[in-house]
Amino acid sequence: MPAFQITTRTCARQQLDDFGAGRVEDPVVLGLFGSFLQFGGIERANRLAGAVLTEMARERGQPCQLFSLNEAPGTHVVAMDGHPYSVRGFGRNKLRFVARAMGLAPRVRLAYLAHPSLAPVGLLLRLANPALRYWVATWGFEVWQPAPPISRWALHLAAGVTAPSRFTLEHLLKTQGLDRAKASLLPLGLEAGFGDSDPNHREVSLPSSSGLILTVARLHEPDKGVDTVIRALPKVLRAVPQAAYVVVGNGDQRAYLQRLAQETGVADKVHLVGQQEEQELKNYYQRADVFVMPSRQEGFGIVFLEAMAFGKPVVGAEFGGIPDIVVDGVTGFLVKYGNVDALADRLICLLKDGDLRQRMGSAAKQRLKENYTFDHFRQRFSGLLGGAALRDTS
Repeated sequence: MPAFQITTRTCARQQLDDFGAGRVEDPVVLGLFGSFLQFGGIERANRLAGAVLTEMARERGQPCQLFSLNEAPGTHVVAMDGHPYSVRGFGRNKLRFVARAMGLAPRVRLAYLAHPSLAPVGLLLRLANPALRYWVATWGFEVWQPAPPISRWALHLAAGVTAPSRFTLEHLLKTQGLDRAKASLLPLGLEAGFGDSDPNHREVSLPSSSGLILTVARLHEPDKGVDTVIRALPKVLRAVPQAAYVVVGNGDQRAYLQRLAQETGVADKVHLVGQQEEQELKNYYQRADVFVMPSRQEGFGIVFLEAMAFGKPVVGAEFGGIPDIVVDGVTGFLVKYGNVDALADRLICLLKDGDLRQRMGSAAKQRLKENYTFDHFRQRFSGLLGGAALRDTS
């Protein structure tokens, strides 16, 4: 059984107290998130961060309050291997979200703001409670360009700012001008057991032949590299006629990608299957031969970890946080963003050589186990925030 299983349900407001309201005088650990339960790598990382914050607070007998701006109103319970914690949703109501956080400010000693866009809320919390320390998580392209002045100021006044990759860390230092002492590398992790097989899994509809290439991505951004894979397919198919390409995820780029597949003559080989539930997503990973996402949008790329958990070789762009994860020539391949021919050559190499896929997939899974598990993330994250930050310092 996986060490961490994620399930969700919505509970009545009264149950919020059962999961951490605490006594009036208790200091509070506060976590503010943009989204928590949706499809995506940031959301998966947010759920793990929420588990660590709750665990840290419980060890000290303190309440932990987690708020998510974009979840449906109400209190959602997230259970990870039988250990529940609650997240309160605000239905995109920014005023209520901030007001509720400000109401807790006098009791908060540690606040974690899970996106740079939430950093200005840290300033408000500090105005209400100068003893409060807040940390800000950054992810990628939102800090690769100069942040708005108020957000940049909030980053500079934070107790610490995390970056998931060396690429984003360097942009915090150079582009945002952040003091190196405040910027910390915090690689993400994956919950234990993600790649375990499920004997009761539901089959997904996929081409029966071998040679399955998989991408898992939101299709809202134009730079995920899905178009590059489609452009590479004609060359791939000449060498590996049985190959097929499956894309899991939704977004406004989907219609463009469908047209591109038609224009390049590979529409019958491209399967845009939309967003999938967790178990179906795992089935796609299990069935895939190669995972590919030659993106220039990734501050980290947790989908690479997901594929590695299933022992799949991975192909990514030599950009952003991807080179932190993918060891070129060992766990997969790195290619220049937008280089169609190089991408096609790497895919052909993997699809035609089963032994190479096996070696790289095994190396990828081992790299995950040695560097990117939830335990690694928990140790790094709790170490950064530190036990002293959870004690009442007033």
